[in-house]
Amino acid sequence: MFTARSDLDPALEQHFAKALFAMSYDNPTHRAVLEAEGLRQWIAPQLAAYAELREASAQQGFLTRPSA
Repeated sequence: MFTARSDLDPALEQHFAKALFAMSYDNPTHRAVLEAEGLRQWIAPQLAAYAELREASAQQGFLTRPSA
């Protein structure tokens, strides 16, 4: 999973995702990257699964603390 700044251009985000999803394990160049990540392919994240983590982070004030 990748994270990005909230001001990332949505077109750039889509271009990046499209490039990842186009990677093929059968392509030796792509395979090196995929294997380095322990993957055979990239898949879209299931963001709803992070709802509890977001809620807990908000309750703890983690998302509102100033960065060091």
